[in-house]
Amino acid sequence: MGLFDRFKKRVNEPLIKDEITVDEDSKEAILAIAQRERNLVKIKNNKQKNKENKLEPITSTEEEWDDPENNIIANPFSNKTSKERKKHLREEKIKKNTKLKQKSKTNDVMHSTTGRELVKTNISTFNIDFSQDEVQRGGRIIKGGPVLEQILEELEEDLLSADIGHSSVSELITLLRIQLIGARINKKINLEELIEKIVKNALISLLEAGYWDFDKTIQNFVSDETPVTIMIVGVNGTGKTTTAAKITNRLTNIGFSVVLAAADTFRAGAIDQLSLHAQKLNVRCIQSQRGGDAAAVSRDAIESARAKGEDIVIIDTAGRMQNKTNLMNELQKIHRVTKPHLVLFVADALAGNDAVLQAKEFQKILSFDGAVLSKLDTDARGGAALSIAHATGRPIILAGVGQEYEDLELFNPKWLLNSILN
Repeated sequence: MGLFDRFKKRVNEPLIKDEITVDEDSKEAILAIAQRERNLVKIKNNKQKNKENKLEPITSTEEEWDDPENNIIANPFSNKTSKERKKHLREEKIKKNTKLKQKSKTNDVMHSTTGRELVKTNISTFNIDFSQDEVQRGGRIIKGGPVLEQILEELEEDLLSADIGHSSVSELITLLRIQLIGARINKKINLEELIEKIVKNALISLLEAGYWDFDKTIQNFVSDETPVTIMIVGVNGTGKTTTAAKITNRLTNIGFSVVLAAADTFRAGAIDQLSLHAQKLNVRCIQSQRGGDAAAVSRDAIESARAKGEDIVIIDTAGRMQNKTNLMNELQKIHRVTKPHLVLFVADALAGNDAVLQAKEFQKILSFDGAVLSKLDTDARGGAALSIAHATGRPIILAGVGQEYEDLELFNPKWLLNSILN
């Protein structure tokens, strides 16, 4: 049974349809229309407020990642009174807000965690809209009430059963409710088809929001500077080493020269595993003994690649749970030392909502630029992809769909959505 089958059957019952829509001149219709207008104004105001308060994208320069002990900043308030300090801070805040507003109008560029430009795709952001299906006059008005609420609850249960995280589903249902109640629709439109289309468009926009093209971004990076560094991170058991090998295979097939850095010096056999992949793929692997300094191995790989004129370094880091402070500190050290062009978080599609929680907690300690969803060839429903994108604001970039090196594809939101819904 598809995701919307139970929903369609429920909405299509004649008595149910009469309980959901009313004539345009009825008191219920007038109240529903007024409620919708108020809610839409609130959404518009919240979007504007969020836009004004939006933080400037991370555009760190290399100097900002240097040792803080070597970057001593003079205190601008050393010779100022308390009143002068407050005035100075107020003026600086005004300047910053003005700069951000101007930048938001003229600069729509996405950046990596270290300030490099990402090649984004021309797609929409998270949105629920069915204005094309509304009519200006006549028709019937969708009203609120217990029947509509029960149907939305059933739809929410179905979405949750597809491994889509609770927060993502909750926001989707809330926005859907706001858009539906008070909408004027043609009498000839099938309500179930209308709502199905709205939900599908909302889900696809969520998957596509913030999406950037992996291949084109790498090509741009290589044309600007080499070696390009890709740092692979994630928790234990998600398939990071295999993913690093698959990315290597993809990039070498395009024509780039790749060096692997065995920065997983913690797990037994990790170095041997990556070295074996390197042999099969005919690329070099820079490594040390188990327990060695992962940051030093990563730095050596970059320096070696630079000396030999190679294009890309892929750093395979140790899997670690996001609550292990010492291991996360080591990961931050690798990031600080190597200043990677890209940080990719590998998530296991089978983990479902756990993968979402891992990505969210992981991002609090080390921000990443995009996610790779592994094991999509299994029985995973794929809802984790929707929820990771929603929870972290970072898109799924690549998808692992098999055991072979060739089984890594550019993430296709429409394909995943079809697999979830059908």
